[in-house]
Amino acid sequence: MVAIAGDHLNNILEDLYLNRDLKINRVTQPVTITATQSYGPYALEPDYLRTYDMFYAIAATGGGMNAQGEIVLLNPITMEQMDAEIKNPQISNYPYEFATDMSTQAQTWSGASQGVGNLTSAGQLFVYPATSGSIILTHRYMVKQPDLVNPSTNVTQTPWFPFTKYLINALAAEMMLVASDERYDSMAAAAEKMLQPYLIQEGDEQRSVRAVRLDPRHFRAARGLKPTKSMPF
Repeated sequence: MVAIAGDHLNNILEDLYLNRDLKINRVTQPVTITATQSYGPYALEPDYLRTYDMFYAIAATGGGMNAQGEIVLLNPITMEQMDAEIKNPQISNYPYEFATDMSTQAQTWSGASQGVGNLTSAGQLFVYPATSGSIILTHRYMVKQPDLVNPSTNVTQTPWFPFTKYLINALAAEMMLVASDERYDSMAAAAEKMLQPYLIQEGDEQRSVRAVRLDPRHFRAARGLKPTKSMPF
């Protein structure tokens, strides 16, 4: 049962990073896009799970070398929408859309074939339109946390999730399910209730003000202009 408990602890931690946008799992990495690489692909980090946001600053004229112009937030689109975009090599602009390909074919492994060796790239990133120069994107994304190694016997490892009391109660509920203990439902509900205050204060940003907006691909001011040429977009 101890070995089974270790496996279930990893399952609980997996559920937390897969289904919650916890701030503790958010990292920031620069991505340099260039004219020579056109629309992409650009390799995603091996721990990449999903994008939180992606943006860059258009250089300002005047105000010194550290002056920062308009911030451009890239809008996420699907790979099907990316494929449908007009890709004329003579057309370049500030990128305003991005897509990610997370298929197994887009992954890169150190063993040169799927699942062999270590994952070196979780997928591919594409931007649209192609840039005429070099731009450094700020990419904030959620990470895929690694499993605990031998969690039932390794006493030196500490789970990345800091709320220990929740992990204990959630794991107890999972073991009740394994043992067909009739207290499982009440224990699982108690663990979920225990987690909610943590999520409100430190987790999924439920307290943040969020503006609801129309799809910027179809609803924007000055429709004849690129989004980088009109505000708002």
